[in-house]
Amino acid sequence: MVFATLSTAVASAPASRTPESVSVPAAAPPAAAGADTRLLEFDVFLGEREIGWQRFRLQRDGAATRVETEARFTVKLLGVTAFAYDHRNVELWRDGCLQAIDSRTNSNGTEYKVEGRARGTSFRVDSRSGARTLPDCVGSFAYWDPRELVGRQRLLNPQTGEYVEVDVLSLGAGNVTLGGRRVAVTRYALRGKDLDITVAYEEASGEWVALESRLGGDRLLRYERSDVRVATTGGGQARTAG
Repeated sequence: MVFATLSTAVASAPASRTPESVSVPAAAPPAAAGADTRLLEFDVFLGEREIGWQRFRLQRDGAATRVETEARFTVKLLGVTAFAYDHRNVELWRDGCLQAIDSRTNSNGTEYKVEGRARGTSFRVDSRSGARTLPDCVGSFAYWDPRELVGRQRLLNPQTGEYVEVDVLSLGAGNVTLGGRRVAVTRYALRGKDLDITVAYEEASGEWVALESRLGGDRLLRYERSDVRVATTGGGQARTAG
C-alpha cells in the first residue's frame, strides 16, 4: 500500500515531478444493470494537513462485487511538491475471494502495474517484480468490508503485487470524532512489516468511516469519511479513541 512509500518519500525527497494521471483499468466487466452501488469517499490527511482523497465505488450483484478505487495525494514542503501519488484499481470479488485485479499507480514518478486472475485453484499475479502463482481465495486490503479481512494471514498489495504477511486483530469498541460529533465504532488493527493500521467501522451502520496508519518518523496518515452516507456536520477531523 501507499503507507510505507509515503513515509519514505516525505522523509527523504526534496522535490519531485507531479505524476501524470494514470488510466482507470478495466479488469472486470462492468456490473449488470440493477446492481447495488455504494460510494465511499475519504479525505486524506498527513498529520494535520489535508493531502488528497481516495474513493471506492462498490457494485454488488448477487455473490459478485466489483470495486473501483481512485486515490490522489500531494505532499508539499515549503511550497515544493515532495511527494505525488496517483492510483487506480479495479477488483472483482466473488463469494469472499478475489477473482481479478488490475491496478495502475504513479508513485512520485515511478510506475507500477499489477494484473491478477483466479485460475482454478490458484491466483496468478503479474507485476514489476515478475509473475507468481498464489493459493486459492486470495484477499486484498479490502478495508470496505471487515469480513474480507478477518481471518486472513496474507493480503495482496494492489500497488506492488506483493503478498504481504499480516495479522488482523479485533480492537473492540471505541469512538471517532467525525464532523464535530463522536461516533461509536468497532475497530480492527492490521499489523505486519511496515504496517500499523487501525480501521474503524460505525457500529450503527457497519460503514467504514476512518483509518489511521502510523508511518516512520512519528507521522500519522488518516482517512476521514467525507461523503453523505455518514451523517455528520462541520469540518472536524476523524480521530480514533479507545
